[in-house]
Amino acid sequence: MSDVTTGFGAQFWLKVGSGTLTEVGEIIALNPGGAEWSTFEKTHMKSTNRVQEFGKALNNPGTGDFQINWMPGNTTDDLITAAVASVDPCEYKIVYPGTATNPAVKDEGDVLVLSRTPSVPIGDRMTCGVSLQFTGERTEGAAA
Repeated sequence: MSDVTTGFGAQFWLKVGSGTLTEVGEIIALNPGGAEWSTFEKTHMKSTNRVQEFGKALNNPGTGDFQINWMPGNTTDDLITAAVASVDPCEYKIVYPGTATNPAVKDEGDVLVLSRTPSVPIGDRMTCGVSLQFTGERTEGAAA
């Protein structure tokens, strides 16, 4: 039997400058990305069988994005607009939903909010995509 669940109930929180950590409203999709190591070459003139060798260099905390139901000028839109305008990293918190046997988990750190891209179709809901570049160390732990 599997403990897998849906993403229903996931949360993304954002704090711009000295503001308050605020939940982003009406998220419909969340891609939190993941860290990835960059590498450096360690090959030398006597590398075994002339095969390149590499080592881990720096850990990139990754990129991500989310989509929301978009209403121009509401609290969430104002928050995202301010985050995009900020040249400084914003504080973020993601809360992943849990189950009865697997408690909710949070992911916290700093993020650069790179863009907001609204979509305004003729016969469907308006949405907005937001792209993210995580910066610095990300910490995961049990959600309170």
